Amino acid sequence: MADMNGQDPRVLANQHREFQKRAEMVQQQMSMVQISLEDCNRAINTIDELNTVSAGSEIMFPIGSGSFIYANISHTDKAVVDIGAGLTVERPLPEAKEILQRRREKLTTALDNMNNTLAQLSQQMQAIESFLAKLQQPQGNAGSQ
Repeated sequence: MADMNGQDPRVLANQHREFQKRAEMVQQQMSMVQISLEDCNRAINTIDELNTVSAGSEIMFPIGSGSFIYANISHTDKAVVDIGAGLTVERPLPEAKEILQRRREKLTTALDNMNNTLAQLSQQMQAIESFLAKLQQPQGNAGSQ
């Protein structure tokens, strides 16, 4: 994309639209990864809180849409954790927390990569916009001096 001289402005405009579509897709993916990251952080925080609770304690358990039910905790030493591909395993809290922390690291790395991709797409779009803007400027300035 460094040298655009000689390229058809229509081709560049089409490239710009493609970059825009890709950027929108990356932004949507980033939103989904961000939601997963927040969910992972909530799970880690919940595990941390379980260390301060004893078995038999009553808690308010979230069921979605800002709604809760009361529940008694029967086990405070284990958690069931999703390990991917629809599989879950029961693990001691420290091990469950490690699994979630590794997942959080992967999600953070993915988010960083997506940010880099988005920045590259933005630079490419700006280069095209700048080039097309120069083409639209009147060429009469050189002959008037």
